[in-house]
Amino acid sequence: MNIKGVVVRRGAASVIAAAVSVAALGACSNEQASTAIPQPQNNADIGAGRDTAPAAPKTDAEVSSNTGSRKSAGTTSAERKAECANLKVTLSQPEQADNSGTQWRLPVLLTNRGSATCTVRGFPGVRLDGADGTSWDLTRTNASIKPVDVAPGEHAKADLTYLTAESGDGWRIARMAVTPPHTTDTQYVSWAVGTSVLKQDAATHPGTYIDPVRPAGS
Repeated sequence: MNIKGVVVRRGAASVIAAAVSVAALGACSNEQASTAIPQPQNNADIGAGRDTAPAAPKTDAEVSSNTGSRKSAGTTSAERKAECANLKVTLSQPEQADNSGTQWRLPVLLTNRGSATCTVRGFPGVRLDGADGTSWDLTRTNASIKPVDVAPGEHAKADLTYLTAESGDGWRIARMAVTPPHTTDTQYVSWAVGTSVLKQDAATHPGTYIDPVRPAGS
């Protein structure tokens, strides 16, 4: 009986010890599991500097203050002027373009009707509408394109070179349709030159064509 009681007590002690060991291991396992995977940080933690967040892009003012007098070689967005969107199309007096008197240059004026200085660049779209009901979209030259700043009330110009018919029985023009560069504002002006032109709408290098805009005084 005593032996059995000892055995029983030892067995109980062993069971209790084993249970304590299992509990301890379970606690260690739980502790390791809770610390093995870091918890995600909230926005407050990131903002407080406890994590590394991508730096916000600097503004133009911050870049300018940091660099002092150093400036980019390019033009900044603040220095760029808007494209002219309110231009009035008129025609100036034609000028003789060659010694033969058959080719003439007609300045097409583009006047800034806006309230601020703007930029015009490129070619105006020009279509000649004939008295016979046919039309001719003029060829553009390969001249270089340069931006032209135009103050309110001032104008830039694009030269329209045209070739007259020597016999006098050339193509009679009723009007011109002109669309200023970078706009869809097609405007119609009368062909007040009083002469007919040699229609070469199928020619590779016609004698009638349009140049890009340039400053009015050039």
